[in-house]
Amino acid sequence: MTDTAGPKPYEQSPAPRKSRKVYWIVGSLILAAIVLGTCVNGGIKAFKAVSARSAATDEIVRQFMADGLPPASDPIYSRRIEISQKAVDDTDRYIRQYGAVTEFSAPNCTIRSAANTDAAKSGTFADCAMSVVSEKSPGRVTVQWVREEEAWKIIGFNVAYSDQSVLLDKAEQADKMVPEAPQAAAEAPMDPAAEE
Repeated sequence: MTDTAGPKPYEQSPAPRKSRKVYWIVGSLILAAIVLGTCVNGGIKAFKAVSARSAATDEIVRQFMADGLPPASDPIYSRRIEISQKAVDDTDRYIRQYGAVTEFSAPNCTIRSAANTDAAKSGTFADCAMSVVSEKSPGRVTVQWVREEEAWKIIGFNVAYSDQSVLLDKAEQADKMVPEAPQAAAEAPMDPAAEE
């Protein structure tokens, strides 16, 4: 028997295959750099957007708490929801019952995008909140923004105070001021001359 191990003199051995490992490593590094750059760029844009909404919220809350809310027809409000002048007046009256605000915390904002079959619920929204301390109670102010045609509009403004006894005190004072006309009339003595 002949030995079949090894190449035959008339056969050529194949050229050694070049390793493609270097290409895979370089390609992976390039792809990682693109992904990382995209994430960093998106993070920077998100940070700028959140910072801008925080600054706008701080300015608006300070203005609204000092000067009162603007009328319902003001262009600062979004037209996605119906805002009545009565709702604006009620909110403003509620804020005034607690007195002037003496302290403001830094606002905390989050930005979110939503897609919905209802067009009013679709878009880019910012939810911001900050704490305040008024003369009579600490509270929390929340402002909801919506982006409409490259401009941010207010879609919600809410103030909630911790100490609700202020409202109870106001209600008790109002109850004491109301004259008890039906009882007073019933207890008044009848004038005999008036009956004739």
